[in-house]
Amino acid sequence: SRNRLSGLDGATSLLVDALPGQEAAALFTRIAGTARTSRDPDALTLLMEACGRHPLATTLLAGRFRHRQIWDLRHLLERLAQSLDPLDELDEEVFVSAFRFSYAELAPGTRRLLRLLALHPGPDVTAPAAAALSGTGTGPGGAEGVRRSIEELLDCHLLAEPVLGRYQLHDLTRAFALRMCSAEESESARGEAVGRLLGYYLTSAHRAHRLTHPRRRALEPDQLSFYAAEFGDEQEAAAWLEAERTNLLAAARTAAAEDLGHAALFPHALAPSLRIWGSWAVTNELYGAAVAALRSRGDPLLLAQTLVEAAAVLAQTGHGEALSCAGEALTLFQDLDDPAGCADASLQASRAHLAAGHTGPSLRMAARALDLYRQRGDLHGEAECLNVEGAALHHEGRYDEALGRARLTLRMHEGTGDLLGQIRALNNIGEIHRLQGRIEHAHDHFERSRVLAQLHSGAQELAILDMNLGAVSQAMGDTPRALAGFRRALESHRGRGDALGEANALISMGSAHAENGDGGEALLHFTLAEEVARSIDSAYERTRALLGVADVHESADRPDVAFEVYGQALDLAERTGSRPAAARALAGLARTARSLGRDEPAREYGRRAVEVYRSLGSEAEAESLRRLLLGGTRRTGA
Repeated sequence: SRNRLSGLDGATSLLVDALPGQEAAALFTRIAGTARTSRDPDALTLLMEACGRHPLATTLLAGRFRHRQIWDLRHLLERLAQSLDPLDELDEEVFVSAFRFSYAELAPGTRRLLRLLALHPGPDVTAPAAAALSGTGTGPGGAEGVRRSIEELLDCHLLAEPVLGRYQLHDLTRAFALRMCSAEESESARGEAVGRLLGYYLTSAHRAHRLTHPRRRALEPDQLSFYAAEFGDEQEAAAWLEAERTNLLAAARTAAAEDLGHAALFPHALAPSLRIWGSWAVTNELYGAAVAALRSRGDPLLLAQTLVEAAAVLAQTGHGEALSCAGEALTLFQDLDDPAGCADASLQASRAHLAAGHTGPSLRMAARALDLYRQRGDLHGEAECLNVEGAALHHEGRYDEALGRARLTLRMHEGTGDLLGQIRALNNIGEIHRLQGRIEHAHDHFERSRVLAQLHSGAQELAILDMNLGAVSQAMGDTPRALAGFRRALESHRGRGDALGEANALISMGSAHAENGDGGEALLHFTLAEEVARSIDSAYERTRALLGVADVHESADRPDVAFEVYGQALDLAERTGSRPAAARALAGLARTARSLGRDEPAREYGRRAVEVYRSLGSEAEAESLRRLLLGGTRRTGA
């Protein structure tokens, strides 16, 4: 028996579920033999993790390995990875028999709970989620019954409690319980249990976001779960969302694969957190399933709202799809005579255009959304539009206008108490100060933004702040600190599948290496950035990356290559309306044409560059280039 003798006064429990890694490896080696296990210690470590460091599993696995002389540890590890049922690779009869002794001693209700817990798709479960799975009553009697069953499973070592109030099944226990579930629960009963669990997470997430994002336009689920959590305030709701993050994503993915009814609802219920968490690949998967389900459901309002939220996410990875979603949502909202929805769809279309580097269309759609929000007195929506306008003006090099928008955005978010809006506005103000050479002002605003972000934000904002504070460090001559910030940001962006952020981080790293005199590393990072930007068709980031590539070639006395790449950058800059990038490209073309002895083209490119620099208020750059073309000292940087 695996029972813990919890009723004996003064008795202590000796847990035998999972061994420490070294002890598990030593047990396996003692049975299988040192000669074969010592050849690949890394594989042995991975193997112990794969079987959960369970003593019985380790013993059985080692015995099987000992009698398979032609196997090595990697082969066994691969077999475990490919097996749909971990028990298949063990001595099934022995292992299942060991579990059956404990299983048979459980109360009937506890056996049923164990079977149903195996259906939970996430890494752990709470008592309320377990109650939803089991379908017990919501009153004190039902809740007490679930708690008693959980305690019994803990006493029998069939369930672990690594964190107070959060319970886990060992992978092998889950495999056994799943076998019992398939054998003893009908298909309909299993489906109903999973449906109750999905309803629990869906309703709880809806209630939590209603507190954490009160200004959001939230549509209530058709049916509310009896088991769903209730929250006293915003802090309690936010804590629940963070604690249940992995389970919520697992539940949503289960719905996308198995339950069209819930698949249609999960992305909308999770929308605010999905943007903060930034798991873009999973988020795109969820929205794809939701939109497909909603098209056949006949709910145009929910479809339109989901398309708007999908556009907000897709702007990070595919602006073309984002623009398509926003356009379809706008048409639906117009048919529904829904001005608030039209404003939201226009705002997301503006963001999609901006992600593509198309500032003109972005500003036009932002102005349209701004007018609709103002008609409705929606200050939050108005501030969001001003934020997008500021970003588009920044891309065009209209820094004073962009700074004005960012400051107005900050005041509005302070007035409405929107902390996330304040974080972004402070960050944008800092970035404009940095670009205009006011480094201390930039640093001050970035630090204010970071203080708020650490209290109330997600990985995306913190990664952007790492980028911007790194740029400040670079401007102050501290390249190692700058690169450390850029690397943290790059790791975060890659981990979340944020290709736009990844390209930006690579460009910043390339610039830092170039300023540090490491042309090889600079060229590598700029080239990688261009490839990433090309993969998501981001003309703005491609232009920046190409300018970096051209600068490196020019500095390395390869003017012919640099001239060609500056030309590519100019084409993209003119297509997107980025005047700062166009000025840099024209100046590079002027310098490299001069180096190649092409005096007439050099003068023409130089004239155009000086004209653009002066339109941007960059008199120093204009004068420096003018002197160069009049025969001054040769320059090799942009």
